Amino acid sequence: MMRATAWRRIGTTYLPRAAALLAAAIMLASCSSVPVENSTEPAPPPNYGKTIADALRKFKEFRKYRNFQISGLRWVDAATGWNWLICVRYDDDRGLARFYAFFLDGNTVANARYDVRVDRCPEQQYVPFDVTTGTVGVPTPATRQPIY
Repeated sequence: MMRATAWRRIGTTYLPRAAALLAAAIMLASCSSVPVENSTEPAPPPNYGKTIADALRKFKEFRKYRNFQISGLRWVDAATGWNWLICVRYDDDRGLARFYAFFLDGNTVANARYDVRVDRCPEQQYVPFDVTTGTVGVPTPATRQPIY
């Protein structure tokens, strides 16, 4: 037969642990029930090439860079919220290919940085880009090889 002191000892050690476990489960359940913001894709900015060209011309050693190319617009959820992502590929003064990511909110640059893996800039299709005028070239259609 168990004495009352044994029950009291068991209850005092397990009750705080059970309460902490229950509190953690409730907090995790409430975090997972936050709805993800579903932002519909707005119309792309009409003259985004000029906005990007203006930002590029402010680069410190802009005159040393050449062979500018620009990717298409992608609607992404970034650190600054839902923005248009445009990648620019160019050759630096040593001839190395560089990728730069621009995040547009309307016709303004919300954020810009060297691309990181999540931007997926190297995977994009690029067209010629005239930085002096902001003119975006026409993409060349992809040629398909026969499957037989």
